[in-house]
Amino acid sequence: MAFIKCKTCGFLHSSDAKSCPNCGKRKTSMFTKIVTVFIIFIVAMTMYTSQKREETEVARRAALTPEQRAAEDAEKQKKEILNSARYMCNEALERALHDPDSAKIDDYFTWFAKFQSDNTIQIQPTGRAKNSFGALIKGVWNCKVKVENGTYRVVSFEQIQP
Repeated sequence: MAFIKCKTCGFLHSSDAKSCPNCGKRKTSMFTKIVTVFIIFIVAMTMYTSQKREETEVARRAALTPEQRAAEDAEKQKKEILNSARYMCNEALERALHDPDSAKIDDYFTWFAKFQSDNTIQIQPTGRAKNSFGALIKGVWNCKVKVENGTYRVVSFEQIQP
């Protein structure tokens, strides 16, 4: 047994003590120190890879022609519009179901979505929902969403396959 000096208050105490008898400061175990260093390492590596990924993306975009950048931006905006329309249809579907908590709706990124000529978006949600007897049955719904001035409105919603 040796005497060690407390790093907080400077009191000499036994090295066997788990904490300083004067101020109560606990000794940090080697395991705690190793875990702390490991977590700091993981956070630093995550930040580094994130920064590298961002630099790579900036360099990739800089190498594109203005037309390619415009096409890429248009495709990204189109996906955002379709995903917002899918979200609106998901909300309409949850309102239409008798027991939405028991339904097993497919991930809405996988739903069929298509721009229509009448400035609407057709979405076909799919999934399983309970019928009045309590059995899960596969269902397909047809949902039309109209986008006007940045707002999304469900104009029609109907089940097409019970």
